[in-house]
Amino acid sequence: MGVDQRRRVEADRHAFLSYAVRCPFCGTPVGPRFVTREHLDVPPDPPYAATVRCPACAEMFEVHFTPASR
Repeated sequence: MGVDQRRRVEADRHAFLSYAVRCPFCGTPVGPRFVTREHLDVPPDPPYAATVRCPACAEMFEVHFTPASR
């Protein structure tokens, strides 16, 4: 898996809200508390993604919400 692929994670929005999504670099659970930016500029139902900074390793990555979870 390349670095670019690890920086973009697909997840269910409800799983993200309950901290069930893990950092692709170190495995630490992340959720809404660690969001640095919500991406509101792409239709149909914003936000479709969020930029997250891992609290353990400080890596930044995007969590793209799957269509079923929007």
